[in-house]
Amino acid sequence: MLEKVRPYSKYVLDAIKLIKHNLDTNPLKYKKASDLLEDVNGPNRNAVEKAFKAVFGAGIKEYQVRQRLEMSKQFLEAGMTKKQVAAKCFNSSQSA
Repeated sequence: MLEKVRPYSKYVLDAIKLIKHNLDTNPLKYKKASDLLEDVNGPNRNAVEKAFKAVFGAGIKEYQVRQRLEMSKQFLEAGMTKKQVAAKCFNSSQSA
């Protein structure tokens, strides 16, 4: 997928690959999307955010929420309580 995207520099593409990898491997490590962007050195943050959305079809925050929801689903299926899942996934309440 990344090979077909040409308007972005190698540095921006490397940055979005790193962000996606971080979210895929540990979606609960980062509390906010801005925390992910702090790990990116060099490329303009706005360019990285735009490229991420263009390549992966969702903004960084939206992708992060999707990954957390998937992880929450797995926790619930494993028998954790809603309260435990909410605390583990950085949600402010069980209803979130």
